[in-house]
Amino acid sequence: MINAQFPLSTFYSLAIARLLNILLCFTLIIGPVWVGSYFGEWRWPVIYSAITTGALALVFARPQKAPLSFWILLLTLLALSAQGLWMWYNTHSLFIENNIFNSVHYMWHLEPLTTQPHPELPGAPDKAEAWDRLSYILPCLLIVLATRQLVASRVFQLGTLCGTIFWTGVLIAALGLLQRFTGAEGIYWSDELIFKYRQFFFATYRSPGIATSYLNIAFAAGLAHLLAITHKLSRRSDAKPTHPLLICIGLIVLFSGSITAGSKAGAVFTAGTLLLWIAMNFKGMIYMIRNADALFPSGSPHERNIILGAVTIASIFAVLNFGETVTKRWKISIDKDHQTLQLRHIANSVQIDMTQKPDWGWAGYGPGSFYPLFPLHVDKKTDKALRHKWVYAHNDHLQTLVEWGWFGTGCFILLIGGGGTILLFENFSHRKKHRTHHLFYFRGMSIAMFICLLHASVDFPFQIESIAITFSAILGAAWAATSLRLKLKMSKCLSYNSQSESRSAA
Repeated sequence: MINAQFPLSTFYSLAIARLLNILLCFTLIIGPVWVGSYFGEWRWPVIYSAITTGALALVFARPQKAPLSFWILLLTLLALSAQGLWMWYNTHSLFIENNIFNSVHYMWHLEPLTTQPHPELPGAPDKAEAWDRLSYILPCLLIVLATRQLVASRVFQLGTLCGTIFWTGVLIAALGLLQRFTGAEGIYWSDELIFKYRQFFFATYRSPGIATSYLNIAFAAGLAHLLAITHKLSRRSDAKPTHPLLICIGLIVLFSGSITAGSKAGAVFTAGTLLLWIAMNFKGMIYMIRNADALFPSGSPHERNIILGAVTIASIFAVLNFGETVTKRWKISIDKDHQTLQLRHIANSVQIDMTQKPDWGWAGYGPGSFYPLFPLHVDKKTDKALRHKWVYAHNDHLQTLVEWGWFGTGCFILLIGGGGTILLFENFSHRKKHRTHHLFYFRGMSIAMFICLLHASVDFPFQIESIAITFSAILGAAWAATSLRLKLKMSKCLSYNSQSESRSAA
Protein backbone atom coordinates (compact mmCIF):
# COMPACT_ATOMS: atom_id res chain seq x y z
CA MET A 1 0.00 0.00 0.00
CA ILE A 2 1.35 3.43 -1.01
CA ASN A 3 1.96 5.91 1.79
CA ALA A 4 -0.54 8.78 1.53
CA GLN A 5 2.29 11.30 2.07
CA PHE A 6 4.23 9.89 -0.89
CA PRO A 7 3.34 11.83 -4.09
CA LEU A 8 1.92 9.66 -6.86
CA SER A 9 3.99 11.49 -9.48
CA THR A 10 7.16 10.65 -7.55
CA PHE A 11 6.04 7.04 -7.22
CA TYR A 12 5.44 6.74 -10.97
CA SER A 13 8.79 8.38 -11.70
CA LEU A 14 10.57 5.88 -9.46
CA ALA A 15 8.66 2.99 -11.01
CA ILE A 16 9.54 4.09 -14.54
CA ALA A 17 13.18 4.64 -13.57
CA ARG A 18 13.34 1.15 -12.06
CA LEU A 19 11.69 -0.33 -15.18
CA LEU A 20 14.19 1.39 -17.50
CA ASN A 21 17.10 0.15 -15.35
CA ILE A 22 15.79 -3.41 -15.51
CA LEU A 23 15.19 -3.27 -19.27
CA LEU A 24 18.65 -1.92 -20.11
CA CYS A 25 20.35 -4.41 -17.77
CA PHE A 26 18.26 -7.22 -19.29
CA THR A 27 19.32 -6.14 -22.79
CA LEU A 28 23.00 -6.17 -21.82
CA ILE A 29 22.64 -9.62 -20.23
CA ILE A 30 20.42 -11.46 -22.70
CA GLY A 31 22.62 -10.62 -25.71
CA PRO A 32 25.77 -12.51 -24.64
CA VAL A 33 23.94 -15.23 -22.70
CA TRP A 34 21.44 -16.09 -25.45
CA VAL A 35 23.91 -18.08 -27.60
CA GLY A 36 25.90 -14.98 -28.44
CA SER A 37 22.83 -13.68 -30.28
CA TYR A 38 24.29 -13.59 -33.74
CA PHE A 39 22.73 -16.25 -35.90
CA GLY A 40 19.28 -17.53 -36.71
CA GLU A 41 16.43 -17.07 -34.30
CA TRP A 42 18.82 -16.53 -31.38
CA ARG A 43 19.43 -12.93 -32.36
CA TRP A 44 15.89 -11.61 -32.01
CA PRO A 45 15.39 -11.46 -28.21
CA VAL A 46 18.22 -8.95 -27.73
CA ILE A 47 17.04 -6.91 -30.73
CA TYR A 48 13.46 -6.71 -29.46
CA SER A 49 14.70 -5.89 -25.97
CA ALA A 50 16.96 -3.11 -27.32
CA ILE A 51 14.12 -1.57 -29.32
CA THR A 52 11.75 -1.64 -26.32
CA THR A 53 14.38 -0.18 -23.99
CA GLY A 54 15.36 2.53 -26.44
CA ALA A 55 11.80 3.60 -27.22
CA LEU A 56 10.76 3.82 -23.56
CA ALA A 57 13.95 5.63 -22.58
CA LEU A 58 13.46 8.30 -25.23
CA VAL A 59 9.90 8.87 -24.04
CA PHE A 60 10.48 9.00 -20.28
CA ALA A 61 14.18 9.88 -19.76
CA ARG A 62 14.52 13.40 -21.12
CA PRO A 63 16.98 15.78 -19.42
CA GLN A 64 15.67 19.33 -19.03
CA LYS A 65 18.56 20.98 -20.88
CA ALA A 66 20.64 19.28 -23.58
CA PRO A 67 24.17 20.54 -24.44
CA LEU A 68 25.44 20.99 -28.00
CA SER A 69 26.92 17.48 -27.99
CA PHE A 70 23.41 16.00 -27.76
CA TRP A 71 22.29 17.67 -30.99
CA ILE A 72 25.46 16.58 -32.77
CA LEU A 73 24.81 13.02 -31.61
CA LEU A 74 21.15 13.15 -32.65
CA LEU A 75 21.90 14.48 -36.14
CA THR A 76 24.62 11.85 -36.65
CA LEU A 77 22.29 9.02 -35.65
CA LEU A 78 19.52 10.34 -37.91
CA ALA A 79 21.93 10.63 -40.86
CA LEU A 80 23.12 7.04 -40.44
CA SER A 81 19.57 5.74 -40.10
CA ALA A 82 18.43 7.64 -43.18
CA GLN A 83 21.33 6.37 -45.30
CA GLY A 84 20.88 2.76 -44.21
CA LEU A 85 17.12 2.75 -44.80
CA TRP A 86 17.50 4.44 -48.19
CA MET A 87 20.06 1.86 -49.39
CA TRP A 88 17.72 -0.92 -48.22
CA TYR A 89 14.74 0.66 -49.97
CA ASN A 90 16.59 1.27 -53.25
CA THR A 91 17.89 -2.30 -53.68
CA HIS A 92 19.10 -2.89 -57.23
CA SER A 93 19.55 -6.68 -57.43
CA LEU A 94 18.73 -10.05 -55.90
CA PHE A 95 21.49 -12.08 -54.24
CA ILE A 96 21.27 -15.80 -55.01
CA GLU A 97 23.72 -18.11 -53.27
CA ASN A 98 24.63 -21.62 -54.43
CA ASN A 99 22.03 -21.93 -57.17
CA ILE A 100 21.76 -23.14 -60.78
CA PHE A 101 20.97 -20.34 -63.24
CA ASN A 102 20.55 -21.07 -66.96
CA SER A 103 22.11 -24.54 -66.50
CA VAL A 104 25.19 -22.99 -64.87
CA HIS A 105 26.04 -23.56 -61.21
CA TYR A 106 26.80 -20.25 -59.48
CA MET A 107 28.13 -20.14 -55.94
CA TRP A 108 27.18 -16.44 -55.93
CA HIS A 109 24.88 -14.72 -58.37
CA LEU A 110 23.38 -11.23 -58.49
CA GLU A 111 20.26 -10.95 -60.59
CA PRO A 112 19.42 -7.32 -61.54
CA LEU A 113 15.97 -6.08 -60.54
CA THR A 114 13.83 -4.17 -62.99
CA THR A 115 11.74 -2.82 -60.14
CA GLN A 116 14.44 -0.68 -58.52
CA PRO A 117 12.66 2.51 -57.36
CA HIS A 118 15.45 4.92 -58.40
CA PRO A 119 18.03 3.29 -60.71
CA GLU A 120 19.99 6.54 -61.02
CA LEU A 121 20.66 6.63 -57.24
CA PRO A 122 22.78 4.28 -55.07
CA GLY A 123 21.23 1.23 -53.46
CA ALA A 124 22.12 -2.07 -51.77
CA PRO A 125 22.74 -5.28 -53.79
CA ASP A 126 20.23 -7.34 -51.78
CA LYS A 127 17.33 -6.32 -49.58
CA ALA A 128 17.54 -9.36 -47.27
CA GLU A 129 21.27 -8.90 -46.61
CA ALA A 130 20.79 -5.16 -46.04
CA TRP A 131 17.98 -5.78 -43.57
CA ASP A 132 20.05 -8.47 -41.82
CA ARG A 133 22.53 -5.72 -40.88
CA LEU A 134 20.06 -2.89 -40.33
CA SER A 135 17.89 -5.04 -38.06
CA TYR A 136 20.55 -4.75 -35.36
CA ILE A 137 22.41 -1.58 -36.40
CA LEU A 138 19.30 0.60 -36.03
CA PRO A 139 18.57 -0.77 -32.50
CA CYS A 140 22.23 -0.12 -31.66
CA LEU A 141 21.86 3.52 -32.70
CA LEU A 142 18.71 3.68 -30.61
CA ILE A 143 20.57 2.24 -27.60
CA VAL A 144 23.32 4.87 -27.98
CA LEU A 145 20.79 7.70 -27.75
CA ALA A 146 18.69 6.01 -25.05
CA THR A 147 21.69 5.25 -22.79
CA ARG A 148 22.91 8.78 -23.23
CA GLN A 149 19.54 10.09 -22.05
CA LEU A 150 19.30 7.62 -19.15
CA VAL A 151 22.79 8.42 -17.85
CA ALA A 152 22.46 12.18 -18.41
CA SER A 153 19.17 12.28 -16.50
CA ARG A 154 20.77 10.12 -13.75
CA VAL A 155 18.13 7.43 -14.18
CA PHE A 156 20.88 4.92 -14.96
CA GLN A 157 24.20 4.96 -13.09
CA LEU A 158 27.64 4.29 -14.57
CA GLY A 159 28.24 1.76 -11.81
CA THR A 160 25.14 -0.18 -12.84
CA LEU A 161 26.26 -0.14 -16.49
CA CYS A 162 29.81 -1.33 -15.86
CA GLY A 163 28.73 -3.76 -13.15
CA THR A 164 26.15 -5.41 -15.41
CA ILE A 165 28.62 -5.79 -18.28
CA PHE A 166 31.31 -7.09 -15.92
CA TRP A 167 29.24 -9.76 -14.17
CA THR A 168 27.72 -10.91 -17.46
CA GLY A 169 31.26 -11.29 -18.79
CA VAL A 170 32.20 -13.31 -15.71
CA LEU A 171 29.25 -15.62 -16.39
CA ILE A 172 30.32 -16.10 -20.02
CA ALA A 173 33.96 -16.73 -19.02
CA ALA A 174 32.92 -19.26 -16.34
CA LEU A 175 30.73 -21.08 -18.86
CA GLY A 176 33.58 -21.21 -21.36
CA LEU A 177 36.05 -22.53 -18.78
CA LEU A 178 33.55 -25.20 -17.75
CA GLN A 179 33.13 -26.22 -21.39
CA ARG A 180 36.88 -26.55 -21.82
CA PHE A 181 37.19 -28.68 -18.67
CA THR A 182 34.32 -30.99 -19.65
CA GLY A 183 35.37 -31.30 -23.31
CA ALA A 184 32.06 -29.95 -24.57
CA GLU A 185 31.51 -29.89 -28.34
CA GLY A 186 28.81 -27.22 -28.40
CA ILE A 187 26.99 -24.48 -26.56
CA TYR A 188 25.06 -25.41 -23.41
CA TRP A 189 25.87 -29.09 -24.14
CA SER A 190 22.98 -29.02 -26.66
CA ASP A 191 22.76 -31.35 -29.66
CA GLU A 192 21.31 -28.48 -31.66
CA LEU A 193 24.34 -26.30 -30.98
CA ILE A 194 27.16 -28.84 -31.43
CA PHE A 195 30.15 -27.85 -33.56
CA LYS A 196 32.53 -30.22 -35.27
CA TYR A 197 35.71 -28.45 -34.17
CA ARG A 198 35.14 -27.47 -30.57
CA GLN A 199 38.27 -25.29 -30.42
CA PHE A 200 36.44 -22.82 -32.65
CA PHE A 201 33.86 -21.85 -30.04
CA PHE A 202 33.98 -20.59 -26.49
CA ALA A 203 31.07 -20.21 -24.09
CA THR A 204 28.11 -18.91 -26.14
CA TYR A 205 30.25 -17.65 -29.02
CA ARG A 206 31.18 -19.70 -32.07
CA SER A 207 34.53 -17.94 -32.43
CA PRO A 208 37.21 -17.56 -29.73
CA GLY A 209 38.23 -14.20 -31.18
CA ILE A 210 34.69 -12.84 -30.87
CA ALA A 211 34.32 -14.32 -27.38
CA THR A 212 37.55 -12.65 -26.29
CA SER A 213 36.47 -9.34 -27.80
CA TYR A 214 33.41 -9.35 -25.55
CA LEU A 215 35.37 -10.58 -22.51
CA ASN A 216 37.89 -7.76 -22.92
CA ILE A 217 35.08 -5.20 -22.78
CA ALA A 218 33.84 -6.84 -19.59
CA PHE A 219 37.40 -7.00 -18.24
CA ALA A 220 37.93 -3.24 -18.67
CA ALA A 221 34.52 -2.55 -17.10
CA GLY A 222 35.40 -4.82 -14.16
CA LEU A 223 38.73 -3.10 -13.51
CA ALA A 224 36.91 0.24 -13.41
CA HIS A 225 34.24 -1.23 -11.15
CA LEU A 226 36.85 -2.52 -8.69
CA LEU A 227 38.52 0.85 -8.17
CA ALA A 228 35.24 2.76 -8.08
CA ILE A 229 33.64 0.44 -5.50
CA THR A 230 36.79 0.29 -3.35
CA HIS A 231 37.10 4.08 -3.41
CA LYS A 232 33.49 4.55 -2.30
CA LEU A 233 33.72 1.88 0.42
CA SER A 234 36.99 3.22 1.85
CA ARG A 235 35.12 6.38 2.88
CA ARG A 236 32.52 4.48 4.91
CA SER A 237 33.01 3.46 8.52
CA ASP A 238 30.90 0.29 8.14
CA ALA A 239 32.56 -0.91 4.92
CA LYS A 240 33.34 -4.59 4.36
CA PRO A 241 35.74 -6.18 1.86
CA THR A 242 33.17 -8.65 0.49
CA HIS A 243 32.25 -6.75 -2.67
CA PRO A 244 35.83 -5.87 -3.77
CA LEU A 245 36.93 -9.46 -3.12
CA LEU A 246 34.11 -10.81 -5.27
CA ILE A 247 35.10 -8.41 -8.04
CA CYS A 248 38.72 -9.62 -7.78
CA ILE A 249 37.56 -13.22 -8.16
CA GLY A 250 35.46 -12.22 -11.15
CA LEU A 251 38.45 -10.45 -12.74
CA ILE A 252 40.57 -13.58 -12.36
CA VAL A 253 37.82 -15.67 -14.00
CA LEU A 254 37.55 -13.15 -16.84
CA PHE A 255 41.31 -13.03 -17.38
CA SER A 256 41.48 -16.82 -17.36
CA GLY A 257 38.60 -17.06 -19.83
CA SER A 258 40.21 -14.57 -22.21
CA ILE A 259 43.44 -16.58 -22.25
CA THR A 260 41.74 -19.99 -22.41
CA ALA A 261 39.44 -19.04 -25.28
CA GLY A 262 42.38 -19.57 -27.63
CA SER A 263 42.30 -16.37 -29.67
CA LYS A 264 45.83 -15.24 -30.46
CA ALA A 265 44.90 -11.60 -30.99
CA GLY A 266 42.41 -11.71 -28.13
CA ALA A 267 45.08 -12.75 -25.62
CA VAL A 268 47.31 -9.88 -26.75
CA PHE A 269 44.46 -7.41 -26.37
CA THR A 270 43.68 -8.78 -22.90
CA ALA A 271 47.25 -8.05 -21.82
CA GLY A 272 46.95 -4.64 -23.50
CA THR A 273 43.77 -3.89 -21.55
CA LEU A 274 45.51 -4.63 -18.26
CA LEU A 275 48.61 -2.59 -19.13
CA LEU A 276 46.54 0.39 -20.27
CA TRP A 277 44.51 0.23 -17.09
CA ILE A 278 47.63 0.21 -14.91
CA ALA A 279 49.12 3.12 -16.85
CA MET A 280 45.96 5.26 -16.59
CA ASN A 281 45.15 4.41 -12.96
CA PHE A 282 48.50 3.93 -11.28
CA LYS A 283 47.82 6.52 -8.58
CA GLY A 284 44.32 5.19 -8.03
CA MET A 285 45.65 1.65 -7.57
CA ILE A 286 48.24 2.83 -5.06
CA TYR A 287 45.52 4.71 -3.17
CA MET A 288 43.31 1.60 -3.19
CA ILE A 289 46.08 -0.61 -1.83
CA ARG A 290 47.02 1.87 0.89
CA ASN A 291 43.44 2.30 2.07
CA ALA A 292 42.29 -1.30 1.60
CA ASP A 293 43.09 -2.15 5.24
CA ALA A 294 40.20 0.13 6.29
CA LEU A 295 37.79 -2.42 4.77
CA PHE A 296 38.84 -5.19 7.18
CA PRO A 297 37.42 -5.51 10.70
CA SER A 298 40.78 -5.25 12.45
CA GLY A 299 42.06 -2.49 10.20
CA SER A 300 45.39 -4.28 10.09
CA PRO A 301 47.57 -4.03 6.96
CA HIS A 302 48.52 -7.71 7.47
CA GLU A 303 45.07 -8.89 6.38
CA ARG A 304 45.28 -6.62 3.34
CA ASN A 305 48.71 -7.98 2.40
CA ILE A 306 47.54 -11.59 2.75
CA ILE A 307 44.52 -10.96 0.49
CA LEU A 308 46.59 -9.10 -2.10
CA GLY A 309 49.16 -11.89 -2.08
CA ALA A 310 46.45 -14.53 -2.57
CA VAL A 311 44.94 -12.58 -5.49
CA THR A 312 48.37 -12.17 -7.12
CA ILE A 313 49.19 -15.88 -6.75
CA ALA A 314 45.77 -16.85 -8.13
CA SER A 315 46.32 -14.57 -11.14
CA ILE A 316 49.75 -16.05 -11.86
CA PHE A 317 48.36 -19.57 -11.49
CA ALA A 318 45.55 -18.72 -13.93
CA VAL A 319 48.02 -17.50 -16.56
CA LEU A 320 50.27 -20.55 -16.22
CA ASN A 321 47.42 -23.07 -16.06
CA PHE A 322 45.09 -21.68 -18.72
CA GLY A 323 47.59 -20.26 -21.20
CA GLU A 324 48.24 -23.59 -22.93
CA THR A 325 45.45 -23.20 -25.49
CA VAL A 326 46.56 -19.85 -26.83
CA THR A 327 50.23 -20.92 -26.72
CA LYS A 328 49.44 -23.90 -28.96
CA ARG A 329 47.55 -21.70 -31.41
CA TRP A 330 50.46 -19.25 -31.60
CA LYS A 331 52.85 -22.16 -32.28
CA ILE A 332 50.59 -23.49 -35.03
CA SER A 333 50.35 -20.01 -36.54
CA ILE A 334 54.14 -19.61 -36.54
CA ASP A 335 54.59 -23.06 -38.11
CA LYS A 336 52.17 -22.07 -40.89
CA ASP A 337 53.92 -18.72 -41.39
CA HIS A 338 50.93 -16.77 -40.01
CA GLN A 339 48.66 -17.94 -42.82
CA THR A 340 45.49 -16.40 -41.36
CA LEU A 341 47.14 -12.98 -41.15
CA GLN A 342 48.26 -13.27 -44.77
CA LEU A 343 44.73 -14.14 -45.88
CA ARG A 344 43.32 -11.15 -44.02
CA HIS A 345 45.94 -8.89 -45.57
CA ILE A 346 44.88 -10.07 -49.05
CA ALA A 347 41.21 -9.58 -48.13
CA ASN A 348 42.02 -6.03 -46.99
CA SER A 349 43.67 -5.33 -50.35
CA VAL A 350 40.58 -6.61 -52.17
CA GLN A 351 38.36 -4.30 -50.11
CA ILE A 352 40.57 -1.31 -50.84
CA ASP A 353 40.28 -2.16 -54.54
CA MET A 354 36.48 -2.35 -54.14
CA THR A 355 36.45 1.27 -52.99
CA GLN A 356 38.24 2.28 -56.19
CA LYS A 357 35.50 0.94 -58.48
CA PRO A 358 33.19 3.39 -60.30
CA ASP A 359 30.03 1.93 -58.72
CA TRP A 360 31.34 2.64 -55.20
CA GLY A 361 30.21 6.10 -54.25
CA TRP A 362 29.63 8.40 -51.29
CA ALA A 363 27.09 5.92 -49.84
CA GLY A 364 29.19 2.80 -50.48
CA TYR A 365 27.68 -0.42 -51.72
CA GLY A 366 25.09 -0.51 -48.95
CA PRO A 367 24.77 -2.33 -45.58
CA GLY A 368 25.21 -6.08 -45.93
CA SER A 369 26.87 -5.74 -49.34
CA PHE A 370 30.23 -7.27 -48.41
CA TYR A 371 28.98 -10.87 -48.36
CA PRO A 372 27.45 -10.94 -51.87
CA LEU A 373 29.97 -8.60 -53.55
CA PHE A 374 33.33 -9.70 -52.12
CA PRO A 375 33.65 -12.95 -54.19
CA LEU A 376 32.91 -11.01 -57.38
CA HIS A 377 35.95 -8.78 -56.77
CA VAL A 378 38.38 -11.59 -55.90
CA ASP A 379 40.85 -12.48 -58.63
CA LYS A 380 40.33 -16.25 -58.83
CA LYS A 381 43.73 -16.75 -60.45
CA THR A 382 45.91 -14.94 -57.92
CA ASP A 383 43.72 -15.15 -54.81
CA LYS A 384 42.69 -18.80 -54.76
CA ALA A 385 42.89 -18.84 -50.96
CA LEU A 386 39.96 -16.39 -50.79
CA ARG A 387 37.55 -18.51 -52.83
CA HIS A 388 35.82 -19.93 -49.75
CA LYS A 389 32.90 -18.14 -48.12
CA TRP A 390 33.69 -14.80 -46.46
CA VAL A 391 30.59 -13.62 -44.62
CA TYR A 392 32.57 -10.98 -42.71
CA ALA A 393 35.72 -9.13 -43.73
CA HIS A 394 37.65 -9.77 -40.48
CA ASN A 395 38.23 -6.01 -40.55
CA ASP A 396 35.18 -4.04 -39.48
CA HIS A 397 36.75 -0.70 -40.39
CA LEU A 398 37.31 -1.59 -44.04
CA GLN A 399 33.98 -3.42 -44.23
CA THR A 400 32.27 -0.26 -42.96
CA LEU A 401 34.02 1.80 -45.63
CA VAL A 402 32.97 -0.66 -48.34
CA GLU A 403 29.36 -0.84 -47.19
CA TRP A 404 28.69 2.73 -46.01
CA GLY A 405 30.98 4.85 -48.17
CA TRP A 406 32.70 8.08 -47.14
CA PHE A 407 29.54 9.66 -45.76
CA GLY A 408 28.42 6.75 -43.57
CA THR A 409 31.97 5.99 -42.43
CA GLY A 410 32.44 9.66 -41.55
CA CYS A 411 29.26 9.54 -39.46
CA PHE A 412 30.50 6.43 -37.63
CA ILE A 413 33.86 8.14 -36.99
CA LEU A 414 32.02 11.16 -35.59
CA LEU A 415 29.75 8.93 -33.51
CA ILE A 416 32.47 6.76 -31.96
CA GLY A 417 35.30 9.28 -32.04
CA GLY A 418 33.06 11.95 -30.54
CA GLY A 419 32.14 9.77 -27.59
CA GLY A 420 35.76 8.78 -27.01
CA THR A 421 36.93 12.40 -27.27
CA ILE A 422 34.32 13.51 -24.73
CA LEU A 423 35.47 10.80 -22.31
CA LEU A 424 39.12 11.78 -22.58
CA PHE A 425 38.34 15.50 -22.44
CA GLU A 426 36.23 15.14 -19.30
CA ASN A 427 38.80 12.85 -17.69
CA PHE A 428 41.87 15.04 -18.31
CA SER A 429 40.52 18.60 -18.64
CA HIS A 430 37.68 18.54 -16.10
CA ARG A 431 38.79 15.78 -13.75
CA LYS A 432 38.37 17.99 -10.66
CA LYS A 433 34.77 18.70 -11.61
CA HIS A 434 33.72 15.02 -11.58
CA ARG A 435 33.24 12.52 -8.81
CA THR A 436 36.30 10.32 -8.41
CA HIS A 437 34.45 7.06 -9.04
CA HIS A 438 33.06 8.53 -12.27
CA LEU A 439 36.63 9.13 -13.48
CA PHE A 440 37.45 5.44 -12.92
CA TYR A 441 34.44 4.47 -15.02
CA PHE A 442 35.41 6.98 -17.73
CA ARG A 443 38.85 5.38 -18.02
CA GLY A 444 37.46 1.87 -18.06
CA MET A 445 34.93 2.78 -20.76
CA SER A 446 37.58 4.49 -22.91
CA ILE A 447 39.89 1.45 -22.66
CA ALA A 448 37.04 -0.92 -23.51
CA MET A 449 36.15 1.14 -26.58
CA PHE A 450 39.77 1.47 -27.73
CA ILE A 451 40.60 -2.24 -27.36
CA CYS A 452 37.38 -3.27 -29.12
CA LEU A 453 38.13 -0.91 -32.02
CA LEU A 454 41.66 -2.28 -32.21
CA HIS A 455 40.36 -5.85 -32.20
CA ALA A 456 37.95 -4.92 -35.00
CA SER A 457 40.93 -4.44 -37.33
CA VAL A 458 41.58 -8.22 -37.33
CA ASP A 459 38.13 -9.63 -36.47
CA PHE A 460 34.46 -8.71 -36.71
CA PRO A 461 33.08 -7.83 -33.24
CA PHE A 462 30.80 -5.08 -34.60
CA GLN A 463 29.01 -7.61 -36.81
CA ILE A 464 27.84 -9.44 -33.66
CA GLU A 465 24.61 -8.17 -32.09
CA SER A 466 25.51 -8.73 -28.44
CA ILE A 467 28.90 -7.01 -28.73
CA ALA A 468 27.56 -4.16 -30.86
CA ILE A 469 24.76 -3.42 -28.40
CA THR A 470 27.12 -3.61 -25.40
CA PHE A 471 29.52 -1.23 -27.15
CA SER A 472 26.59 1.06 -28.01
CA ALA A 473 25.55 1.30 -24.35
CA ILE A 474 29.10 2.28 -23.36
CA LEU A 475 29.22 4.77 -26.23
CA GLY A 476 25.92 6.32 -25.14
CA ALA A 477 27.24 6.73 -21.60
CA ALA A 478 30.38 8.36 -23.03
CA TRP A 479 28.28 11.00 -24.77
CA ALA A 480 26.60 11.73 -21.41
CA ALA A 481 29.87 12.58 -19.61
CA THR A 482 29.50 16.32 -20.18
CA SER A 483 25.94 16.29 -18.84
CA LEU A 484 27.10 14.48 -15.70
CA ARG A 485 29.58 17.27 -15.02
CA LEU A 486 26.95 19.97 -15.59
CA LYS A 487 24.49 18.10 -13.34
CA LEU A 488 27.06 17.90 -10.55
CA LYS A 489 27.89 21.59 -10.93
CA MET A 490 24.20 22.49 -10.74
CA SER A 491 23.62 20.33 -7.67
CA LYS A 492 26.62 21.94 -5.93
CA CYS A 493 25.26 25.41 -6.73
CA LEU A 494 21.83 24.49 -5.39
CA SER A 495 23.39 23.04 -2.25
CA TYR A 496 25.49 26.18 -1.74
CA ASN A 497 22.47 28.46 -2.23
CA SER A 498 20.43 26.38 0.20
CA GLN A 499 23.14 26.59 2.86
CA SER A 500 23.45 30.36 2.32
CA GLU A 501 19.70 30.80 2.76
CA SER A 502 19.78 28.75 5.96
CA ARG A 503 22.58 30.86 7.42
CA SER A 504 20.74 34.05 6.44
CA ALA A 505 17.56 32.84 8.09
CA ALA A 506 19.50 31.95 11.25
